[in-house]
Parts: sequence; C-alpha cells; structure tokens
Amino acid sequence: MKKKIFYIFVVVAPVLFYEWLRHPLPIYEGEVVLEPLLNNVEVYTDEYGVPHVFAENEKDLFFVAGYVAARDRLFQLSMVDLAVRGSLSSVLGKKYLDTDIYLRTWGIHETAKKLVLNMEPVNKEIFDSFCAGINHRIDEVSNDLPLEFKVLNFSPGYWNPNIVAGYTRMMAHEMSGSWMPEAVFGAVESYFGKEKVMEIIPDEDIDRPTISESIIKKPDIYSKIIQSEHFLRDILGDHTADIGSNNWVVSGKKTKSGNAILGNDPHLAYTQPPRWYEIHLKGGRFNVSGVCIAGIPMPVIGQNEKVAWGFTNSMVDDLDFFVEKLNPERTKYKHGSEWRDITTSRETVFVKGEKDSTIIIRKTHHGPIISDIHGLYKKSKKVLSMAWTGHWITSEMDAWVGLTTMENWSDFTSGVKGFGVPGQNIVYADVDGNIGWRPAVYIPIRKEGFSMLPRPGEDKDYDWKGRVPFEDMPFLYNPPKGYISTANNRTIDEKFPYYISGLWADPSRSVVIDEWLNNNSGINIDDMKKLQLSHRSELARNVVKRIVGLKVDSLNPGQKRAMRFLNEWDYVESPESEAALIFHTFLMKVTDNIYGDELNMIGSEYLNVYRDLKYLTNRNLRTILSGNYNSWVDNINTKGKIETIDEIIQISFFDTYNYIVDTYGPNWSNWKWGDAHKIIHKHTLGDVGILNYLFSLNVGPFRSGGSDGTPNAGGYSRKKPFNQTSGASMRRIVDLGDLNNTQFIIPTGQSGLYNSPHYRDQSSMYHSGGYRTTHFDENYIKTSDKYRRLVFKPAI
Repeated sequence: MKKKIFYIFVVVAPVLFYEWLRHPLPIYEGEVVLEPLLNNVEVYTDEYGVPHVFAENEKDLFFVAGYVAARDRLFQLSMVDLAVRGSLSSVLGKKYLDTDIYLRTWGIHETAKKLVLNMEPVNKEIFDSFCAGINHRIDEVSNDLPLEFKVLNFSPGYWNPNIVAGYTRMMAHEMSGSWMPEAVFGAVESYFGKEKVMEIIPDEDIDRPTISESIIKKPDIYSKIIQSEHFLRDILGDHTADIGSNNWVVSGKKTKSGNAILGNDPHLAYTQPPRWYEIHLKGGRFNVSGVCIAGIPMPVIGQNEKVAWGFTNSMVDDLDFFVEKLNPERTKYKHGSEWRDITTSRETVFVKGEKDSTIIIRKTHHGPIISDIHGLYKKSKKVLSMAWTGHWITSEMDAWVGLTTMENWSDFTSGVKGFGVPGQNIVYADVDGNIGWRPAVYIPIRKEGFSMLPRPGEDKDYDWKGRVPFEDMPFLYNPPKGYISTANNRTIDEKFPYYISGLWADPSRSVVIDEWLNNNSGINIDDMKKLQLSHRSELARNVVKRIVGLKVDSLNPGQKRAMRFLNEWDYVESPESEAALIFHTFLMKVTDNIYGDELNMIGSEYLNVYRDLKYLTNRNLRTILSGNYNSWVDNINTKGKIETIDEIIQISFFDTYNYIVDTYGPNWSNWKWGDAHKIIHKHTLGDVGILNYLFSLNVGPFRSGGSDGTPNAGGYSRKKPFNQTSGASMRRIVDLGDLNNTQFIIPTGQSGLYNSPHYRDQSSMYHSGGYRTTHFDENYIKTSDKYRRLVFKPAI
C-alpha cells in the first residue's frame, strides 16, 4: 500500500506542481465588472493580443490601460518597480545588494518623486488612474499570481506615479552612453597618461581634452563602476547591447502617394517579453495608437488623427565625472577657495534572507559620490562624483501628453520643449504633408565638452553652467530635399556654438539610409520595409577595401578562399553571407591586436569593455586604418620592433582565418553569418534550465543577419562572439495618407505570460522580415470580425 501511495505521489505531485504554477489566461470577450469605473469601457483585442481601448472619459481610459498592461506584463512591471526603488535584493537576494546600492546612489527613485511633484495636476490624474488600474489587477490575482512570482516567492508591489517617473529615468540611465567611455578613458589616462588617451578617443575637431592633475591615479574605481553597470544592465537586458535607433520621414515630394511616410525602429537590448507594449487609447483628449514602454500610460512613439512621430537616441553626452578633493576628516570637499559640506542621507535596503543593510549616500553639488560603491575609497582623500542630466527636474511626463494630443507643428514644438531626458531626435509627419525634426534633449553647458575624462571638481570653471536654451536648438521643417533621417549620427554641425557629444554612432547606418532616401523617389510602404530591413554595411565597404588591398604572399587555399569571399562581397550582411562572418571576425581580431596589449595591462575587463564600445571603437578604427600614425598600433610586447598598421591588418587577417577554421571548421560552406550570429530572446528566469525546459520561457534561437553598422541592426557581443544581443525593439511604418494601414512588428509577442498564445506569436514573422497591420479607424475596429470585444463595466 505504501509503495502504491509512493508511486501515485511520484506521478501526481509533478502534475499538481505544474498546474499550481500555471496562471489563468486573460479573457478577451464578454463582460467584466471593474468596480472603480465610472462608465463602460470597451476593449477590442486583435488577433495578436493588441488592445484598442475606447472610453467615455480619461479616468476610465487610463485605469483600463493600467489594468490590461498588468494583465499582460505583471512580472515585467514588478521588476521595474524593484529596480526603481533599488529593492532588487529584497526579492533576488544578497547577490543584488551592490546593484541596489548603485541604483540608490544614482538617485533614481528620489529624482522620480520630484518629477511627479513638478507635473501639471490634470496630467498627474492620468498617471494616478493608470497606477490604480495596475494595482486593481494586482489585488485581483493576488491569490494566483503568474509563474515568476511563485518561483521567486514574492508578491508585486503597488504602483504610484513615482514608479512611472522612475522608469523614465531608468530608461535615461540605460540610454546614457557617457558613463562607460568616461570610465574606460579615465582608467587609460590614469595608467598611461595624457598622450595615450588622446589617441584612443575618436578624432573630433572640437574641444580637445585638458587633463587635470587631480585625476585619480588608480583605475580600480573605474573597474567597480563598470562591474556595477554591467550587472544592472544584464538584469534588464544585456550590457553588451548597442543602444541606437533609426528614424526617417519622407515628404510627399518623394512618395508614390504624395503623402508623408514615417519609419522608426529603436535598437535596444532584447528581452522577453519585449520592451514595447502596443496599445490604442481613445477617450477624452486622446485618440492615440502606438507603443509604450510597459509601465508608461500612453504611447511614447505613435500616431494620432493628425500626426505621427518617431524617436532615436540623440547620443548626447549627458554625464560627467568630477574628481573631488576632500579635507582630512572627509566631511568637506574643495570648490574654488572654499571647503563645502558633503551632504549625506541614510537608507535601509531590505535583503532577502539576510539582515537589513544600512547605506549612506554622499553628495556634492555636482551630484552623488559614485566612488563610495567601492570599499577601497571609503578612506580616500579623493572621490569621484557624478553630474547627470537625469538629476534635473524636467517635464517629460507632461510632454508625453502634449505629444500624444498634438495637432500640428506648433503643438509638436511645444511638446518637445518640455522633453529633455533621455535626449531624443524626434521626427514629425502630419496628414497635411509636412515633415520635421527637433532634438528633444537638454544639453549641459560646460567647459571642454569632448574630454570624456573626469574633471577637476575643485575648479569652478568646470561646473555645468545650466543648459542650452531651447530657442538656440536647431530644427528642420519641410527641408527642400524632401526627407529627414537620423541614425544616432552627428546631426548638428560644427557651427553650433555648444558642445553636444562625441558619442555619435559610427556613420555606417546613417550613410546607407541617407544614400537610399536621396537616390529614390516614388517611395511606397514596401520600399520603406526594404530600407528598414537592409543588411548593407558602409563600414564593411570601408574596411574590406583596406584588407583586400594588402599585398599578402603565400596564402594557403583556405586563406585565398576567404580573401575571395571579401573581394566578391556586396557588403550585405545577410544570414547566408560568408564574407560577413570573415569581416566581423576581422573587426574583433584587429581591435584585439591594436588595443589589447595596453588595455589588458590596466585590467582584464578593459579590452572587453572597449570592444563593446563599438560606436567609438569603429570610428577610431576608421582613422587608424586610413594610415594615420597611432601609438596603439605598436605591440608593446614585441621588444625592439614597432608594428605598422599594414602589419597589424595582415596579422589580423591570419588570426581571423585561424579563428574561423578552429570555430566553424575548414569547410567554407559552414562559414555562414547567420549560423554564428543568432538571437535568443531571454526571459529573466530563462537560465534556470528546468523552468525553461518545462515552460519554454526563452524564445529562439533564430539565425540573424546585420550588425550595429546596418539599418536592420544586429548588435552582438564581441566577448561572446557573435551572439546577437540587440536590434530593432520594434519596427513601425506609418503612411500619413492611410492611418488605418500602419505596418508594425515586435520581436516576440504582446504577452508576458508563457502560456499565452501571444507570448511568441510575432517572433517568426519578425525574424523573417514580416510586418502586421495595425488599424486605427474606430469603425473598422468595431465592425471587423478580426477583433474580440470585451466590455468592462462599473459596479452597479
């Protein structure tokens, strides 16, 4: 009998456990009572799980928007909540304590509270309603939460507008490209000195760096900052991701229909579920469709009845480190001729399974002392503080309301004026045929902008002097050439009197896009898709000519075949391309051979970090490969010899061939870029083997083409070549002549519930270059048999 009971237990227990983990799926048809509502709200859901919400008032509209977002993405929202509060270790354990300390040092949540206090009251009501909708769903499912909550044994926290505002600053942190170069170049300067760092910074004909004698002379503090950043970014994505985007608008002069067309594809680290949540909201002042970052009430990128808009990262240099000189008691810091008090605050961090941890955060007038995260600097006479535009009190949440309800260029200008963090290039197109561009970014005014090095904190001349006035910012409206495009490239020329950035992306994507738009007319939606999906690389064209132009003797048959692949290449990085694999392996090897000997002397992580600064690395490589002298070319390990760039190119080509043969075999039919360059959309718990096996949390792998240098972006890690880590987080094409025919796709699916049919139902389409139609017309949506109707009703 006992044996029989044992066998029953062995069979039944796993089934019961599996069923316990299963979370009930949402319903999409019928009627549901939501007690807080004032009136009925209709939600029409399309075949891919995208909600179109129709309400009679804004309070109900955004309550339901929050409810359906939590219905589909509750775990994703909860991870955002924990990160904003700096409370990851309360759920994930002691391993995440340093990350919480780092987040709190950045002041994400404290800044968010001030942002909410700065909001227009009428707009804050929207955010209150949205959070109330999320919280209602949390209460509704508190006894049967999604799988992740059961596995990690925690309950979701309630939302308030501070979390929404904090998430906007989390995105600003993720999109900031300044911290890593400043850490790397600061370490290089501290180890090798001024001349060496000058040669690794991409060439710019603007402020050259003046190196402060007060620089911290040990690179280990920069190592700690890098480690903390990588750990945090891996929680929410992948630290090796190339953060960028493409957007463009084409006027009726160049389109077949005579109407403007807009294209946009932001490049972010891939996650599962995806970053973007598609939604259509109609009620009160709003009739807007598009995508919001899950956890933000309204579309960040989208269209309304009159206007469409799209974003790219402006690549603004929005952060500076300052070296602060302390008094012997370490309670004051030098600023000019005076000693100023360091301000302190004490915070408690709750750690799962451990005692609570109390931390002290110190600040100067520049910003928080970031070096306090490193134990070695608790007694140092010099510390590193951080000035970041993300600490400014700005009005993005009000600006979103203005953008989503705008009707014309004047409204667009007013909305952009309030938008500054994270800095974006926003393109505009309207139903009257107008196109335009404005940089929506707050740019600090500072001395010697393009230093990318820590600054002397005691020198008042280096303090930020406010921000560039909006009235001084450039813009484009209906330019004669008939199109506008941005791809994280330098968009403002040297005549602009203020420093903006030295962090521009390599121009490869922007050149391909601009050439195509300039050379074509009679453009239609299908043409826009072809451009958005292009794997052509201008960087490859530039670099490969240098490789094949070498006079290399005594190549073996395999090496000759590799060279032939490059000679015959059309520079299209398709999944079937052999030359693309050779080219990207060469980029990896030539980077190692130029920079590796010196960077490895500073610390083992610095070569990997510099490898993944591909926007800067590739720009610096262009200069070096053109033949300009650079001391980094010489291998310091070869005594009595100074290598030339031609020698390094030849060595790198042989290293490339050997790597490919060792990794993929000598049979060149196996040298396919798509076989090396694959993408898996990873869930937070996807690394737990048994969970991924049982529930298929990860989505993929998929063979992929492209790279950070192609319009159809395929950013990858050079540390783990060539796993794709980032790319188009969505693709969107809007024909302003037919707003009911917007072409759109996200990488996997709308739902974050592993057992939902909408968890991965867009993935095959996305990876094969497909799009789906997003409808906007209310009458079409309500009468089409493609939509499921759900009515949310107030309590009687």
